[in-house]
Amino acid sequence: MIKRHRTAICILFAAIVGLSVFRIARPSQPVYEGKTLSRWLEGHVPTSGADPPYGSPGWKKADEALRHIGTNAIPTLLEMLRAKDPPPIVLKLLDLARKQRLVSLRYRYAEQRNMEAAYAFETLGASAAGAVPTLIKIYEAHRSASSRMYTAQALGHIGPAANAAIPVLVRDFSRTNGQVRFDAVSAVMQIGGEPSVVVPALTSVLQDSNVSVRRNALVGLSRFGGRARPVVPEILNMLNDPGMVGSSSITQQVVTALWRIAPEKVGKPLVVEDATPMIANGVTTQALKLACRGERHTLIPPGRPVPALAQYWSSDPRPYLSLYRGAVGSEREDQFLGQFEVLGLPAEENLNVSTLCVVADGRIILCARENHQDQFLEIRRVADDALK
Repeated sequence: MIKRHRTAICILFAAIVGLSVFRIARPSQPVYEGKTLSRWLEGHVPTSGADPPYGSPGWKKADEALRHIGTNAIPTLLEMLRAKDPPPIVLKLLDLARKQRLVSLRYRYAEQRNMEAAYAFETLGASAAGAVPTLIKIYEAHRSASSRMYTAQALGHIGPAANAAIPVLVRDFSRTNGQVRFDAVSAVMQIGGEPSVVVPALTSVLQDSNVSVRRNALVGLSRFGGRARPVVPEILNMLNDPGMVGSSSITQQVVTALWRIAPEKVGKPLVVEDATPMIANGVTTQALKLACRGERHTLIPPGRPVPALAQYWSSDPRPYLSLYRGAVGSEREDQFLGQFEVLGLPAEENLNVSTLCVVADGRIILCARENHQDQFLEIRRVADDALK
């Protein structure tokens, strides 16, 4: 029994010494108003678990400290992401020692530090691009599940400037661990990257068993807009996906992705010209123009690769819209395509309606969507013999 106690005491002593040495050995931290960066970041996350509470004056003060320190925070944040807890027996002995008031050593679990560092990288954003090579190494080191997860989040928060991480993250799309796949896909969703690499990678997980992976793959694809058109058939196959993420169905995300990639495939599109002559060798040969409130503007210029898309720049498509095609800088020989109105507009004054014109598959198509309610609106041809 005595021998067992001695062993426990030795382990506890070693743990205390080890943690103390770690505290002494770790690099000095930036200081703001007398407090180190890690103290400012304690509990500083954008959730209800924040301490001080999220959005409170104390929370905003910590945010101010982080923004003031800026990229000088990176070395400390990287150490926080590397953090890994000692073995469970050591943590239990430390807890016992604190309860017995044998030590006053303050220990914070690694997962909390990992989380705080990830949020700090979100705040720094692209300015933390210099940390990307080290973040990749931390991610590949597999120090712990939480270190890996929050490092992936940090890379995502940096955005396009973290493009160098794409190959490493894409490799994890095929992992058996659903959380690892989700973290990797989510990071790539935010980073973006070269469509020839990222679009096929995100497409490969559209049938993933993890519904959140499917959802974030769709979000990532939608951010490429028309550059993701080759994937439209695979996305259309998901229109009856029964998956749910929170209160939102995957079908809702499918429709949103299609609206951003190929809007004529969803909603209530109206064909303006079924076999338009303004396409040759895969590009537009004439300008597509819109007349509204007495002025004529070019929506899609000649020489634009097809499929081509343009949005009417007013969020209120009243009054009627008139479409023409013809030469840039000249209206004399414009071909009148018709006058159109968007139906079902809310009565409110401040509308938020997207009215899109698409040139694809040899046709000119109009589409409309009310963005507040995520509802597609019908478009009606008013009269072909309206004023030209």
